[in-house]
Amino acid sequence: MSMTQQEVFETVVRLFDQVGVRYMLCGSVAAMAYGEPRYTNGFDFVIAVAPSKLDDFHRAFSESGFYVPAVDVMLDEFRRHRQFNLLHNDTGIKIDCMVVKVTPFGREEFERRQLRQVTATCVATVARPEDVILGKLEYCKMGQSEKHLHDIRGILRVSGAEIDLDYVRRWVKELGLEQQWNLVQPT
Repeated sequence: MSMTQQEVFETVVRLFDQVGVRYMLCGSVAAMAYGEPRYTNGFDFVIAVAPSKLDDFHRAFSESGFYVPAVDVMLDEFRRHRQFNLLHNDTGIKIDCMVVKVTPFGREEFERRQLRQVTATCVATVARPEDVILGKLEYCKMGQSEKHLHDIRGILRVSGAEIDLDYVRRWVKELGLEQQWNLVQPT
């Protein structure tokens, strides 16, 4: 019997905790935690893990039914502060593992992450709503995808009262995201 998307998610979180990976759920699933639901077939995480733990990481995920890149490939991605993907073999669900950025924003957003109930049975470390918005604005700038703007509008509609707009505006300016930010402002 194939796992559900929720079961795959909960397995990933459990394995991160087991191996000692510091992580932050971001992307579409984090946007849904603060906004409106939509379909997605994967999960995005920013991760930090000691290079000495990559063998344990590889073994834990491989033994739990995931395709995992070779340890030397993961190590190279960590050195370059890039990303690699895990793939759940039975369901095809993709997990993007983005290495924590060494930029001022990357460090601050990772330090601001918080525990949040994501499913009925799973508490996970999630990016704060402001940082989800900023991440979506960055992706919009790179790819001009309407789905990122839709996610941001949903966060602003559902969680607007808890959003620190001064924080968002500060980083919008510093990251050069004014044009994208203007696209999600109410008309």
